[in-house]
Amino acid sequence: MANLTKLSRRAFIGAIGLSGVAVGGLMLSGRSIKIRNKLHDVLNKPEKKARLFVQVGSDNIVTIWAHRCEMGQGVKTSLPMVVADEMEADWDNVRVMQAPGHPDFGNQTTAGSLSVQTSYMQMREVGASVRLMLEKAAAQIWEVELSQCRAELHRVVNLQTGSFLTFGDLAEAASTIDVPLVSELQFKSDNDFRYIGKGVAAVDLEPMVTGQAEYAVDIQLPNMAIAVVEHPPAIGAKLVTLDDTAARKVPGVIDIVTLPHTVFPARYNPLHGVAVVAENTWAAIQGRKALKCSWSEGRYTESHSEANRERFRQRLQETGESVRVNGDPDAAFELAHSVVEANYSIPYLAHAPMEPPATVALVEGNKCTLWASTQNPQFVRANVAQLLDTVLHNVTVNVALMGGGFGRKSKGDFCAEAALIAKAVGRPVKLIWLREDDIRFDYYHAQSEQKYLAALDENKNIIGWIQRAAYPSIRSTFDSSVDRASPGELVQGFTSSLYDVENFRAEVHKAEEAVRIGWLRSVCHIQHAFANNCFADELAYARGMEPAGHLLALIGADRIVDPEYLQITGMHDNHYPINTARLKRVIREVVGLSGSGSVNARQGWGVAAHYCVYSYCAVATQVLINDGKLSIEKVCVVADCGKIVHPDNARAQIEGAVIFGLSFALLGKIDVEKGMVVQSNFHDYPLLKMNQCPDIEVRFIDSNEPPTGLGEVAVPPVAPSVANAIYAASGQRIRELPFKLHFDI
Repeated sequence: MANLTKLSRRAFIGAIGLSGVAVGGLMLSGRSIKIRNKLHDVLNKPEKKARLFVQVGSDNIVTIWAHRCEMGQGVKTSLPMVVADEMEADWDNVRVMQAPGHPDFGNQTTAGSLSVQTSYMQMREVGASVRLMLEKAAAQIWEVELSQCRAELHRVVNLQTGSFLTFGDLAEAASTIDVPLVSELQFKSDNDFRYIGKGVAAVDLEPMVTGQAEYAVDIQLPNMAIAVVEHPPAIGAKLVTLDDTAARKVPGVIDIVTLPHTVFPARYNPLHGVAVVAENTWAAIQGRKALKCSWSEGRYTESHSEANRERFRQRLQETGESVRVNGDPDAAFELAHSVVEANYSIPYLAHAPMEPPATVALVEGNKCTLWASTQNPQFVRANVAQLLDTVLHNVTVNVALMGGGFGRKSKGDFCAEAALIAKAVGRPVKLIWLREDDIRFDYYHAQSEQKYLAALDENKNIIGWIQRAAYPSIRSTFDSSVDRASPGELVQGFTSSLYDVENFRAEVHKAEEAVRIGWLRSVCHIQHAFANNCFADELAYARGMEPAGHLLALIGADRIVDPEYLQITGMHDNHYPINTARLKRVIREVVGLSGSGSVNARQGWGVAAHYCVYSYCAVATQVLINDGKLSIEKVCVVADCGKIVHPDNARAQIEGAVIFGLSFALLGKIDVEKGMVVQSNFHDYPLLKMNQCPDIEVRFIDSNEPPTGLGEVAVPPVAPSVANAIYAASGQRIRELPFKLHFDI
């Protein structure tokens, strides 16, 4: 794509014919509409390069740049589809390109289920702007009123004469039209959408299913070497001795490069280690095996996950730091006729995407080009520039297709490693993390301990509620002094609990880090939803109530919940009011969808629901327990995620979330001993296999509310729905994950 160095907005739009692009036409930056003044500043600095969202070519091809990163969730299709719909483009004449990492595309961090939620209206503004500019161009050519011109499926029609001009015919003329103000735009009604709510084929579908898709690990450059890294067994350990004599004798090995010591806080810093660079992957792996390294003790030598778990649990016996208080829970517990209490445990979890981290790096002089499987290209760009001691615009980050990410690839430590190795050997290098590297050196989902207590009166009414949590914080990865969960983590289902209890207190306890902690799909909603829903189920039986009905009663009356009541003020977007009626509706519908009343002996249904990333989701799971073997027979999901932009993508994300949630609930457990991760591959950190996968039925609430998060919303209720189903089937209450500790899977 051509770069622009224009000084005015008009020149910017018209630059296509002056900047060497093969076909003339119109270009438009979505950011120019949203952040007009900032774009003006950018374009008035000749050294800046404007990267654009849309190009209309005189060949009638519309090119749309996908600014978010594709890792299987379909965003490379969904967001360009919104642009195409609003501008009335014919999808058959649309080409989608993956944007590189660059601030002119706005926020490109692809995480938190935010892509469609935060970009939906921005993409509509881009599309509506282009449509209006094409219509204005047609009006000029025909010398008619604008009202007589209407864009329809890749052309603009003269409503008076019926004649038309294609988008390609209008591209040059439209390039001279000013970008309209947002206030000038008219958006299509929902009834006029061609693609939104209906969908189109995923742009990468054919290459994916035919094996032609190119992921980061597939990229090849001329004269490219392959590198693998021997990392220290424990994070923070330092290389004491190195004998690489045998490694250098392995045929194909080119060089041995020692990476600098890990800098704490860990952040996105590359890990210390010894890189073996070779002509091919096999030689690199064999060279790594031939290394003789000795290491110092690591940063967390005294840390053992089981010992930490017990220490956290002991702390939960005492009152912790209050992070939300409603009413007078202490007084309620003093008046209690009985108290129900339970502890819930979740171990460390790894991301384990099918494609482990991989990056290709090319360093030439003070310039670096990366082809990276990253969810965060702009941060990788900045991080690599700093490490190589060069300026930002000397680093280019091309975003490669990712074979899964789940939050792991939002950290660019492996990209930084690749850049350092490529600089050291003076030729392009593909860094490959083997599966063992990925499992042993992840940014893990934190182990957690939680304790819940409910005070009941003599009529078994809930009169008081206390919940306590202890788990290492993600913030500890960025600030080593942090030793307890942060408000941003607690708001993910802990302080934001929607149970209607008058006397309520949430407390947090100290919990030290033992490994690098990071975001994993659904983040802290995982442990909070598990405890919330399991405890609600326990209370239902304690109170003699049917579980789903009890859950509805616990949520209470339909209402808009004031964030101030939840004491999460400043951490909630008021554009998305918290509506308990929407949460209760998904519960009722999932019960109806599952037909959960009819089961045979040893079978049981369990229900759980959660409010997550401004969406509402309920899951009903049917299990079978037979001779100590646990089978998941069926999972039903009902989700309210506002307007569904791409139904097929949305359904796939929910199905994927169920499989992801079942994987860690049934099988996932990372152990840490002396600061070292015990597991190393799928033999001891397995994922759900196809023959273990249940039938999954998905239903979305039909809604015209703004789109909200989707990719993560179904993960949190999965594990508690299984736990509750196990109790219904067997009377056995499981409060500790994974379930493989208690059953054959």
